[in-house]
Amino acid sequence: MNKTYAVPPPPPHNEGKTMAAWTLNLGLVLGGIIIAFGLVLGQMMAVAVGAVVMLVAIIVGVVMSLAGLGQKRTKAQSL
Repeated sequence: MNKTYAVPPPPPHNEGKTMAAWTLNLGLVLGGIIIAFGLVLGQMMAVAVGAVVMLVAIIVGVVMSLAGLGQKRTKAQSL
């Protein structure tokens, strides 16, 4: 009944501060600000532009992460 358990590898030391994460977060914040101004000013076109900015930020962030500019993945975290 002896079972041995492997210790999981330590997490990366970058704390998630990668180019992909910064790009994603800045894009989401910018899109949120555009949406907020659009709502305050009653401009639905600005709300739509902010939503598009947020969508593009998500796509660019995921692509950058898959290109190797994001958090390094372990076997348990792989897609």
